[in-house]
Amino acid sequence: MKTDLRILAYNYIKDKILNNEYASNQIISEKMISDELSISKTPVKEAFLYLESENFLIINPRKSVSVREVDLKLIKDVFQVRSRIEPLIVELTINSMDKEMLTKSLLDFKEKFKKMSSVKIVDNDEFDILYDSYRHFFADNCANLFFSSQMNLVYDHLHRIRKVLYGNNMRRLKALEEHIYIIDCILDNNSAEFIKELCEKHIEEAQMDFFKNLDNLNL
Repeated sequence: MKTDLRILAYNYIKDKILNNEYASNQIISEKMISDELSISKTPVKEAFLYLESENFLIINPRKSVSVREVDLKLIKDVFQVRSRIEPLIVELTINSMDKEMLTKSLLDFKEKFKKMSSVKIVDNDEFDILYDSYRHFFADNCANLFFSSQMNLVYDHLHRIRKVLYGNNMRRLKALEEHIYIIDCILDNNSAEFIKELCEKHIEEAQMDFFKNLDNLNL
């Protein structure tokens, strides 16, 4: 199957941004990316435009391209959307997903969370992969096209913010405990309102912890 070079360029650039390999305000160019990927500039330009629409890049009138800064407004915007929609997509997933598949998936996440929380030092990359897959699970299975699309993008920005703010230090073990408890409550058929309250509390705790680390942004 022929590779779509636009998607190749998009995924390559986005991965660099999400993992802080392309830092805030860093200038990147079509030539730079095309040379790195050994492709023409056209698919890179198209990838730039799409990443700009997702607020990862800024294309200024002089045609230079820079990585959008992680600033206080971005963090607030992400948590504002997350606090409103994340509890809802959890509820929608519980109500719409096949119960057997939901149970199987949640038990699998719980087992992985418990295994990860049993060690004294959590591997950064392993945590990111597992934690992101858990959040995207609800976004992908909420049975609402618009919520799914919006929250997957929000979670991508959240991943990047976490990398910039924390580096290797964050409240990993506490977050794992919170999600294990939420999973148990879902499996025990607790009310939707109670589950949503737990999600809201988790997001509030995460937001407070993020704000404690704002010094890393040099604001």
